[in-house]
Amino acid sequence: MSNSIQAPSDVLEHVFVNLSKRQVTLLDEEGYTQEVNFKFDSEGTEGFAEVIAILSENLKEETLTIYD
Repeated sequence: MSNSIQAPSDVLEHVFVNLSKRQVTLLDEEGYTQEVNFKFDSEGTEGFAEVIAILSENLKEETLTIYD
């Protein structure tokens, strides 16, 4: 059994960011999706902005789709 940690770009097939819904949809290499929704308050705004920044810094451009 391997305890190695994979980089997000090795596990995620694609990430979709819907700005107007404050929603991030993660698609893994096996086809499973996970939606993450952020509240429409100051805490949600801050968390959403941080997640987008982290994703932008760590994922390849072709793996990340940001739309309104």
